[in-house]
Amino acid sequence: MIKFLRYFFLLLIVLLIDKKTIGQIQFQIKPNATTIGKEDVLQVEYKVSGATDASNFAQPDFVKWKVLSGPAYSSQEISVNGKTESSVSYVFSLQPRSTGTLQLPAASVEVDGKKINCAAINITVKSTAHVAGANASSNSLQLPGGFFQEDVLGDDEIDKASVLRPGETFASKIKDNIFVKVTANKTSCVVGEPILVTYELFTRLRSQSKIAKQPAFSGCTVYEMTTEDQFPHIITLKGKEYKSYVIRKVQLFPLQTGDLKLDIASVENEITLFRKNSFGDETPTVQTVTLSSEPLTIHVNPLPEKNKPADFNGTIGDFSITAKADKIIDTADDNNMLEINISGSGNFQSINCPKISWSNNTEHFDNTEKSDINKMIFPASGTKTFLIPFVAKHAGTVIIPPIEFNYLDINSQQYKTIRSDSIEIKVAPALKNKYEINKISQDITNHKYIWIVPAIALLAGISWWLGFGRKQHLQQKTNEIINTELKNEVVAVVDEKEKLPEPTVLTNTEKLNELLLIESDKKFFAHAKQLAEEFMRQEENEEKRKLFSQIIEQCNEALYSPVAIISKESVFISLEKLV
Repeated sequence: MIKFLRYFFLLLIVLLIDKKTIGQIQFQIKPNATTIGKEDVLQVEYKVSGATDASNFAQPDFVKWKVLSGPAYSSQEISVNGKTESSVSYVFSLQPRSTGTLQLPAASVEVDGKKINCAAINITVKSTAHVAGANASSNSLQLPGGFFQEDVLGDDEIDKASVLRPGETFASKIKDNIFVKVTANKTSCVVGEPILVTYELFTRLRSQSKIAKQPAFSGCTVYEMTTEDQFPHIITLKGKEYKSYVIRKVQLFPLQTGDLKLDIASVENEITLFRKNSFGDETPTVQTVTLSSEPLTIHVNPLPEKNKPADFNGTIGDFSITAKADKIIDTADDNNMLEINISGSGNFQSINCPKISWSNNTEHFDNTEKSDINKMIFPASGTKTFLIPFVAKHAGTVIIPPIEFNYLDINSQQYKTIRSDSIEIKVAPALKNKYEINKISQDITNHKYIWIVPAIALLAGISWWLGFGRKQHLQQKTNEIINTELKNEVVAVVDEKEKLPEPTVLTNTEKLNELLLIESDKKFFAHAKQLAEEFMRQEENEEKRKLFSQIIEQCNEALYSPVAIISKESVFISLEKLV
């Protein structure tokens, strides 16, 4: 019975934690407008609130929309007055293909290994070109890095470059001194390999610029690396100094083989040039010019087949793996936790919980996962952690063999299999109850004497059968027998009650002293929680009951939170003061 209760409560805790986690996560479609014109651009955000990471985003099929850009991936954490709010977003820039009511289709994404879905919503598209408040396509979607302030640094290089000399035209001056360029860290890769792509505006002229068209990325997953930093970097190209502004910076993970054609980025520039007249005065000339990057193609090759592991799941990069158990000295039927950490750099999206060869002496439950990944560096680096609750069923030794994980090494282009160390857990027998419950709950009722009832009925029937003449005499004898038997049995029951050993009743101080003898943190907090609950039931003072409730919450945090910082000493002192 006790073993069953342990499994029941462990499963209940896992379900409650899981329910709480899912309850805090919301997946919604957030457009920047619900009514737009037929030539407007709609910014659509598929937003996962309450999560720091998400994977396996199933991109919707935008049948009635033209995808101008996206998905642009971003994640953020905002702390306000000590409360942290996190979210993950996939942003698209769309333009309607027709008027009327158009649907933004639903999508799905995985958070902590669980698939969640968002609901589709409708957008009204008017027959007019533009609707007030909606983004017009001529203005484009302004993402981070989307607007560059006029260069007012006034250095000599820019002053010289902005002067039209005799024989120079506006077109030739622009060609040599301002342009948009896209670069990639490599032009050939394999499926799933991270690629760093940067779009930049290079200029030596005085100009005010804004993005007219953001590049669209299809056939790949995108990690957004663009920031709000609008300050230029000085770059020397072919002996000339340019100011470089980042338009867009992303990590791309190709999803299929073939040629991945990078879309163009366009920047609208208001350029001011000066021409000296015959008197030596400088006359400004202002023109607006839209410049675009040249197309760039990345060839995506299939994964190497040589020595490819049968269970390879597409992870590419450079990784290491560690595993540890929460307790290596355990007790049968007690809760334990296996933690697996996969650290390194590369493609984290395809990393799933590795296969574990569990002992027959264990029972394990569904895993949860968490990620600590820096996507603002290339390649993305960090750690993905998997937590698996388990229980050892019997006393003895539990061995968790080395856990394997394979990946394609990004440098050598060879498959590698890494392994954690094996884990040996010593399991002691399950703890016995302090009181022998079978003795305390022994049957001391009159149930075992229920046979007297049918006996009475039988004797009554006999007396009736023998006739009315003997009924009085027989009934009198029967009653005497029954009364004698009942008296003897009642005396026996009372004697039996008196012989039962009385359970030892400890004082509150003795209970606290026993708490000091518990060395295991888990057992200490579990027992302290039980004492706090017992004391709270006995306490009538409302203020003290609240303090006991706080101690119970601290014990729960220490038992079930992986980052709890609750000391045994503080819990003991709090209990001692209240008792």
